[in-house]
Amino acid sequence: MQTHRKIVVSLLLVAASTIAASAFAQSIGGGLRLGTPGIGLELESLVTDRFGIRALANGGSISHDYDESGIQYDGKFRFGTGFLLADWHPYATGFRLSGGLAYNNQRFEGSARPGGGTVNINGTNYSAAQVGSLDGRVRFSKASPYVGVGWGLSPRAGSRLYFSADLGVMYQRPNATLTGTCGTALPAGVCAQLQSDIRAEEGEFREAADDLRFYPVISVGFGLRF
Repeated sequence: MQTHRKIVVSLLLVAASTIAASAFAQSIGGGLRLGTPGIGLELESLVTDRFGIRALANGGSISHDYDESGIQYDGKFRFGTGFLLADWHPYATGFRLSGGLAYNNQRFEGSARPGGGTVNINGTNYSAAQVGSLDGRVRFSKASPYVGVGWGLSPRAGSRLYFSADLGVMYQRPNATLTGTCGTALPAGVCAQLQSDIRAEEGEFREAADDLRFYPVISVGFGLRF
């Protein structure tokens, strides 16, 4: 976790140094964001009236109950991204087209909750006592490209307070795993069958995780022109 935080901080420091070094920047601003990547901070600079660079860091978490193949998971989705983006303002206004790269530390972790005292794994019903644990986890590729459109800091002088928004998509490669243990009183033969069913169920879990490859990025916020 500390390594991940250091990478995000380093990314923001590089971006901040680049922005600070833009002696001829038209405008510099920063503010708060809220959206599908979580809660975040944004720092941006318009190097010319049509080109800018931007850095964002997002975090947070939400509880999420998830159903896959009849199995109920009590889970939590944790946000964690750092974006370094290039913005093109084709009309020299706040409207922008954006592209860049994200350091992606988003992840999902969930534990199965037996419904009615049983859990169905690969078509076989097991009692809560027969399954010691059943945990699903999804991680994503750390380097994730992003493209989108939005509105933000304008090259034209105006109010110090400005509105900022983004609508785009981040491509992320998921890595999903499903692990489980047998109940203490489960016979060895039934335990072996349970483990085999978990491996088969893991395949469906991975297929479901593939739906998260194209992650929608929708966020809004406000910033101050420095």
